[in-house]
This record gives sequence, structure tokens and C-alpha cells, in this order.
Amino acid sequence: MKMFSKLQPRVIFIATFFMSVTSQVNLALHGTVAQETTYVDGDGNSYNANLAIEGPANNNWKDGCSSTGANQATQWWGLFLPKFAYITNIKFYLRKDESQRMNGFRLYFANDSMYYKTELCYRDSEYQAYLNLKQSIDCDLSPTKNVYFFNRETYVELCYIEIFGCWKGTWGTNCITDCPGECIDRHCYPQNGSCIWGCDEQKCSHGKCDAKTDVCTKGCVPGRGGRYCTFYNTVYKRTAKQSLSGHSSSTNVLTDGNTTTCVSIGSTTSNSYMQIGNESLIFITGVYLFFGDRNLTVGNHEVYCSNTTDSWADGTLLYNADYINENIYVFAICKYIIYIPSILHGNSKIDICEIEIGGCPYGKYGDSCQSTCPEQCRGPCDLITGNCLFGCSVGWLGDKCDRACDEGKFGDQCLRDCSANCLSSACDYMTGKCKAGCKKGWEGFNCTEECSNGNFGWNCSETCNGCIVNECYHINGDCKIDSVCKPGYVYGKYCNQTCEAWHFGTNCNKMCNCLKKPCNIFTGKCPDQSCKMGWKGDSCDQECVSGYFGFNCAYLCETCFNQSCDIFEGNCRVGCNDGYRGRKCEMPVSAESSAIIRFGFFIGGSASMFVVLLIIWMVITARRRILKKQESRKAINNSNSNEQHYDDIMKMEGLSAYQDLAKQTVTVSNDYDQINNAYVNQ
Repeated sequence: MKMFSKLQPRVIFIATFFMSVTSQVNLALHGTVAQETTYVDGDGNSYNANLAIEGPANNNWKDGCSSTGANQATQWWGLFLPKFAYITNIKFYLRKDESQRMNGFRLYFANDSMYYKTELCYRDSEYQAYLNLKQSIDCDLSPTKNVYFFNRETYVELCYIEIFGCWKGTWGTNCITDCPGECIDRHCYPQNGSCIWGCDEQKCSHGKCDAKTDVCTKGCVPGRGGRYCTFYNTVYKRTAKQSLSGHSSSTNVLTDGNTTTCVSIGSTTSNSYMQIGNESLIFITGVYLFFGDRNLTVGNHEVYCSNTTDSWADGTLLYNADYINENIYVFAICKYIIYIPSILHGNSKIDICEIEIGGCPYGKYGDSCQSTCPEQCRGPCDLITGNCLFGCSVGWLGDKCDRACDEGKFGDQCLRDCSANCLSSACDYMTGKCKAGCKKGWEGFNCTEECSNGNFGWNCSETCNGCIVNECYHINGDCKIDSVCKPGYVYGKYCNQTCEAWHFGTNCNKMCNCLKKPCNIFTGKCPDQSCKMGWKGDSCDQECVSGYFGFNCAYLCETCFNQSCDIFEGNCRVGCNDGYRGRKCEMPVSAESSAIIRFGFFIGGSASMFVVLLIIWMVITARRRILKKQESRKAINNSNSNEQHYDDIMKMEGLSAYQDLAKQTVTVSNDYDQINNAYVNQ
């Protein structure tokens, strides 16, 4: 279908005073500006195009005005927008001291260059621009992307400018309301939102649309809803129920999309209601009630959103006012829609034909709710754009929450930094968990916990249990108390080397003499509580005291003379008490044998004494002979030589005599041992 503009050139009103335009936005701040040439004064000051939109809003040249260069056949200043917009009003300040330079200017809209396919908004045909230093021009033209001020053989000078309008497809205060969906290509007037090119008959039942009001006269096509059939009807063909009296039709006609079938209500109470149910949650943005010919002009109509069937006590009130034949814009999420009619009096009646609920099933969006909201949305998404309304799940960014946190960031809105203790900078963008593990000395989900006492190194897998109270530096394992290690460990930098078997105690400097297995390296206790021969104590590190011997020093050598015996085997060291014989003096002997032994000891002792006396006599005799020889030689040798010679002789002869005596003594002793052993072995 070929479309023609309904916007015809009309008389332009030029104001000499300003009134604020609050319904649209200043588009001059949302585009870029330029001019054909730029004036530069003698001091090098440049009067570029941006000065016109930066302000201040006055006519003073010294405060900053844009200006093209001089002596040019044509000059222009232009605003270039990123997308189509409907311009409704342009306000600008001319230079006070040279206002005549703008006489004869023209104001064009264009979608290309200044010299191609332009549309005239205003022309100063009377060359009277200098009379109005502050001007306001209204325009109703086709949507445009470029706005030009044009002149010939003079300057284009603007001290301040504001260009008001709305982007194509929007209208209303701050242009935040979307044009109705039934408007062809969503073209609507920025002031009131009515369709510029007419309504989209494809959304109207039987293609019937009122060109003046944009209302679908026969209702909407199946699945559409609202006064202008602009929203997706989430309750179309849903099950309806009622608690009424005096109605004439099935309640399901309220959701069949047919505006000619209605429920007639003849009487109501405070408990009267109608309910439309959904199998799952719906995101509601609009409500439209369509009534028949019989309808009260006054009286509140209430609409609730509830998650409990047949109850609105805990529900959300969507509407509570007199009936208006307009869409009611709301924001709610629930499963049931409950309509409560006005209280009727006398012969009053209500014919309600359609309850239409705009929105989408929860998690859906689009013109027909055919698209799924982004997976990482926190809550519902915008039904038109799909942008997440309540932000993103942890770890995600963007309007559609489709961008994970940048490397090194994680968490809600990606505001948290990955731990500095991660082995690499990357961590899980949702949880903060270090992907490559932790640096030395750190552990935990995101490597924020120091190794626990007694551990250090990679993944805290190394131990320093030998350090005093298990305290070591969590990164390198050095003991914090470095002067000593716990018992059971070899002293060192880390105290992590345990004692070798059979050693225990501080620096492993003690030994245990357990019977079969090594002792505990920390406590020194023997596992079977049994010691080797000659040892006792929990650690078997104490020698037997005098008189005891054997395993655990459990045996007493009481028959040994003076209880003196070997601590291992118990062999007596200096003989036996009377009445015993053997190495351990454990074999008793008779009285006669004891007498013989004592006699042998007496004979042996007497012989030994005789030998000792004989040796002493021999030594004395030898010394006398030596003295006599020395006296006879004094005449020949000097005294010093005689003395040295005497000493040498004494040393040699004395040593020889002593050695002879020792040999004889050993011989006597051996004879005694042979006698004693022969007796013992009888």
C-alpha cells in the first residue's frame, strides 16, 4: 500500500517569547553538529558549530556563538541525528549586535545533504529576522535525520539553539511512550500518540479501523487486545468463572475476543466477582475492559491480580475507579485476574463484553510473545525489547544480560574483583572461584583463606606439623618459632622431617630400646611396653640400676657378690655369694665345696703375696749394685755425665726388672684362674 503524508505545509507561528516544551526532548543534545565554514577572528578564536548547543542561552557574542565564515555564496549550520525523529519545535537566539546577518535565512529538514531532498520548515521571506532575537518555530513535517539553517551571501550565526521532538515510534512526556502498535510502521504524533499514517487494519477484526480515532470498530483479531489492539491478550480463550446472579450468558464470552457477546449483570453484592484463570504466571502491563451499551457512568470498577483462586484479599489492586474507555497501564505478575463490578442500585445493569489483559506469559516477550526472555534476566524482561527489567543474574551484564563479566571481575553486576590469590587472573564470573587454583599459601573456594595451622604451600598440601603449636608461614612453611621443633622432628627450617626409627624426643636426640617394634617418635612410648635386656621405662631408655638385669630390668642378681652383675645377661662381675657358683651364681654348692674353694683362694693369695715380695727384693738388690758401679767411675767421668748415665741405667734396668715381675704375677694369676675354673666345671 502506497502511503502519503497527512502532514501538509501550514502557517508557521513565530514567537517572540519562549514557552517551555516539556513533552519532548531536546534532540540537539543527542546528535552531532557542523557548519559549512567556521569564522576565526584576528586573535585566533574559532566560532565552531558546537557553541550553538553548549549555551548559555542568550544573545551575547562574547559568551560564545557559532558563526560561519564570510564572503561565501552559501552557508549552512546543521544538526545530524542518529535516527529518524519528528521535530515539533525549534528555539534559537540570534546574535544581538549583528542580528541582520540572519535576514532571509531558511530552515530545512533533510535526510541527506543540505542540497538534496530537503523539506522546508520556515523561510524569512520578509528579511525581518533582526526584529526577533529569540525565535520559536513550530514544524509538522515528515520524520527527519538532519536539520539545517541556510543562507546566501552572508553569515549563519546562532548563539543558542534547542530542537524539540521525539524519536520515530515514541511520543509523550520525554518521549518514553511507544506509539500504538496499530499505527502503520509505528508513526504517531509526538504530542498525543495518534497515528499519523492511520491504523494497522491487520490487527483489527474484519479489518475495520476508524481512521479518525484509530480504534478497531469490530474489535481485535484473535489474540490481540486493548482499545487499539496494540497488546497481546494473555487471557484470550482462557477459562472464566463468576460469582454473580442475574447474568444471561456464559462467563467464557469475556475471553473469546468477540465484542458483540457480553455478560449482563442485573444485581451485585460485595461478594460478586468474575475470575479469569491462567495455568501459569503472566506478566501484566495493561488492562482493557470493553462494555456494552448498558453501563454505569459512575461507580468504581475494581480489577485485582492474585495468585490465589477465588480470592483477592492478598492480591494486587490493578484498577479502582470509574470506567474509562482507555487502556489501563499496570505492572504485575500473577495467575488470576479478578473483576469486581460496581454495586448496582434499582434497575441499573452492566453489560461487560471483554476483559483483555495485555502482557505475556512469564519469561516471554515480543509482539505476540513469541520470543523467550534472556536466560540470565533477574525476573521478567521488557515485553517489547526483551531487555531485562530488574538487572542480571550474578556474573552477567548488558541490557539483555548476554555478556559475562570481564576477566578479573565477578559477582552481582560484576562489581567484585577476583581474588589476588588466584593462580591466574581469571576466576568464575559468577562465583569467583579461581579456575586455575590458588597461589602458594592459600585455599578455599576463591582462595581467600590462608592455610590452616600446620599446612603451607600449593593447595596447602604440605605440612609443618613439627613447628611449635603448628605455626608456620603459610606460603613458604618456615616455622614462626625457629629455635626448636616439636619432639619427634629433626631440627630444621621447616621442622617437617620426622625422627628415624628407634629415635624420639627433641631433635630426635633420644633412643628407645623397645623389645620388638620402634617406639613412638613423638612420645617415645614403646608399643608393646616391653624393653630389650638391660633397659626399662616407658621409652626403654633407662639402664637397669645396680643389681638388676634382663628384659625391663625385671630380674635381681641377688646371688652375685655385692649384687654386682652385667645389666644384659646378669653375669656376676666379682664372683658369687657363699653357696653359689656359675657365671650368674645361680647354682648352689655344698659346704665342703665351699671350703675347698676358700682354701684355694687362700693358697692362691699366699702365692701371689710371695711373688710380690720377691720382686720387691730383686728391685732393691739391683739398685744397690748400680750405685756401687757409679761410685767407681766418678774419677773418670764428670758429675753431669755420671748423673745422666746413672739415670739411663736406672730406666733400663728398673723397667726390665718391673717387666719380669709383671710376667711372674700374670703367671701366678693364670694359675689361679685355671684352678678356679677347673673346680667350677666339676
